[in-house]
Amino acid sequence: MPIDKPYAYHKPSPAGLDAINKLRAHFSEGERLIREVCPVSRHQSVALTNNETTAMWAIKAVVFNDPDSEIE
Repeated sequence: MPIDKPYAYHKPSPAGLDAINKLRAHFSEGERLIREVCPVSRHQSVALTNNETTAMWAIKAVVFNDPDSEIE
């Protein structure tokens, strides 16, 4: 693997974009649920941050490992 591949922009394929949109909808719903159920607190903040972090890594997993994505 080229050393700069992890840092390059990966344009998702149509199938990858569909997967990303599904993930975004799922993690958005997770954030709504956290805000609805958890009292405003440090714990809620950590849960929201980790939800965002997990979303970021899940989306990167889709694009980075999509053989049809384009590296620009």
